[in-house]
Amino acid sequence: MQYPGQQLIDLHSHTHFSDGELDPMALLMLMAEHGVEHLAITDHDSMGAHYELRQRLSELNHTDKQPLPNIIPGIEISCSAANREIHVVGLNIDVDNPVLVAFVQQQQENRKRRIGLYCDKLEKLGMIGAMEELQKLSAEALTRAHLAKVMVEKGWVPDNARAFKRFIGRTGKAYVKMQWPEMEQAVDVIHAAGGMAVLAHPSRYQLSRKQLKLLIDQFADIGGDALELTYPNIDPQMFRWLSQQAELHGLRGSQGSDFHSPAWSWVKPGVFPPMPESIPPVWQSWLAT
Repeated sequence: MQYPGQQLIDLHSHTHFSDGELDPMALLMLMAEHGVEHLAITDHDSMGAHYELRQRLSELNHTDKQPLPNIIPGIEISCSAANREIHVVGLNIDVDNPVLVAFVQQQQENRKRRIGLYCDKLEKLGMIGAMEELQKLSAEALTRAHLAKVMVEKGWVPDNARAFKRFIGRTGKAYVKMQWPEMEQAVDVIHAAGGMAVLAHPSRYQLSRKQLKLLIDQFADIGGDALELTYPNIDPQMFRWLSQQAELHGLRGSQGSDFHSPAWSWVKPGVFPPMPESIPPVWQSWLAT
C-alpha cells in the first residue's frame, strides 16, 4: 500500500530491542507492506535486531509477492552536547566492529544502572516492582519510555506524559541524570565501524535556533557526516533552515520516519517529506537506487 508522501528509503526505525514495539521480522514485513525498499534499523544503543535478522533471514524462504526491504545496518547512539542528551544515528555500519561492540555494551550497562537508580527512587515514593517488570522485556537498551509504560500499566500514572512530567523527566521527583559520552566519541565510534554519522531529528531537542546552530556547528567541526533533514511532522520553516545549514557546512542529508509502533497514528513507515534536491543524500556513495 502506498501513502501520500511515501518514500522508498527510510533510514530511522526501531524494534523491541530498544523502545520499538515490533520484533525485527515484523518491522520488515510492515515496511514492505508500505512500499519501503531500503530500511535502516537504528535501535537505541543496540544492534541485537541485526544479529537476529542475520540468522532469521538466512533461514527464510520468502515467497510473498512483496519483497522485503534491503536492510541497512544502523544504530542510534545517545550522547551529550548542548547540555542535554543528543542522538546520533550511525548508518551503513559494521555491526561486528570490536570498537563499536565494546562501546554499545558499555552504553547498555550504563542504561541498566540508570534505570535501576530510577526504580530505587520510585520505590521510595511507594511505587514498588518496576524493575521486575522491566526484566521481562526483550529490550537490550532500557529507556525511560520502557519505565513510563510500566508506570502506566501499574496504575501509578494515567499516561506516559504524566510519568515524565511528575517523576522521570528532567524536572521530575525521581529524575536521574545520565553521564552520556560526548558527541565526538559517538561520531568517532561510528566512523571506526565504517559508518556515516547523522545528527538525528535536530528540531526535537528543545533548543533555540541559536543553540541549534551551535550544535550543528559543533557536529560539523567534529566530523559529522549528515543532518536528518526530513522526518514526520517537521515544521516547513525548520526544514528549509536545516537544509541551509547542511549546505553551509557541506553536510549530507538523511531521512527517516523514526518508526516505533503501528499504534502511533502520526508516524507511518516511510512517510515524510522528500529530501531537497540541492543536498547530497547520505546514501549516495553506498546505496544503489
